[in-house]
Amino acid sequence: MPQFNPRRVIRQLSDHIRSELFAQHGHPLSAAWDVEEVFQNLKSLPDASRTSIEIILQDLDEVASEDGMRVIVEEAGFRDVDLSGEFAQMDSRFDMAMWVFLHHPELWTAATRFTRADALSFGRSWSRRCDMPVAEPGTGEADIRKLQTALSAFHIDRQCRGHHCMVEHFARGGEQDYYFVYLSDYADTHINFDEEGGLQRTAERRAFEIVFAYKRDSGTLSMFAKGGKKVIEPLQQIFSRVILGEDLPPADPNLRPYALDHLMDRSFGFPTDPKDGIREVSIRCMRLAVLGRSRGRHVLEVDPNAGPDAVYDMLENHLNRVNLPRSILHVTKVTFRFQFSSNCHGRALMFDISYPNSCNLKSKREAHRLLGEKYLKRFGIDVS
Repeated sequence: MPQFNPRRVIRQLSDHIRSELFAQHGHPLSAAWDVEEVFQNLKSLPDASRTSIEIILQDLDEVASEDGMRVIVEEAGFRDVDLSGEFAQMDSRFDMAMWVFLHHPELWTAATRFTRADALSFGRSWSRRCDMPVAEPGTGEADIRKLQTALSAFHIDRQCRGHHCMVEHFARGGEQDYYFVYLSDYADTHINFDEEGGLQRTAERRAFEIVFAYKRDSGTLSMFAKGGKKVIEPLQQIFSRVILGEDLPPADPNLRPYALDHLMDRSFGFPTDPKDGIREVSIRCMRLAVLGRSRGRHVLEVDPNAGPDAVYDMLENHLNRVNLPRSILHVTKVTFRFQFSSNCHGRALMFDISYPNSCNLKSKREAHRLLGEKYLKRFGIDVS
């Protein structure tokens, strides 16, 4: 695409479409003006009006392409908007796209987002994962807030940026759900002109973008994000937890790890069979790390005489739930204690499980090992 030039875009618009755009912003054009006079009028507008129109013209320059018009037509069909009558009277893609902006703003907003996302897909930072859970994605306000909180916390912890986050959700064609994420970048200083035309240095905190595109019927997630594997895989896990409500299986099909993250949920039960004589199952130690972070751990170790929920009390009281929401945490080790109601197995069994596939049950006596392995399956920990 050639570099944006407002004069070139204005030239592509018919007189009546051009006039409707300027009139919408409170600056009607004379019917006798040619392209150069319209351009000179644009330059003389107040900063706010000129900036607003220039942004629209830049979006128009992207959308009034073959790919952009395809997106508009697809979205119009999905939204039951009939464009055929109006489009049949127009000779220019620029007129067609601008008419959509003027008369169907919601369709226009979705089309601009999808066109830009399609253009991003040609870069190296676009990845795809085809083994996501097949689930109804969360699209409500609460889901969006949770995703914003999780993505902000992740980037603050990993990169010391992303203190502000905004997520926009758009359904595309009834099959895909797009989540456009905007996070605040590092502060930077730029030289700008003020309203009087003088130069000034201003500190700005611009946004960087992440895009999630989830296909419901196949469980496919396409994602645009920079940072490589160490960023992409944790972001996929966060999206799956928050939006799909499930933890992801390992990306490496040859790795058969223990699943430990669901043990962070206080409501998770430890059902046992009465014949096994187990009076109580509890977690005595839990080690956590931030997704994607190779260093730095949080270890919660309860007093030997503490109750079975003590580790969950520590999770709630000792960790900052704003900076470290559960959605960005990963359980790397737990210590279990099985207390028995009789002496047939001894008084208690203690053993450790570490992610991805380490467990010291093999060092226990045979009866304990078999019992422990049985309940690792029962509790959804051993997923091999």
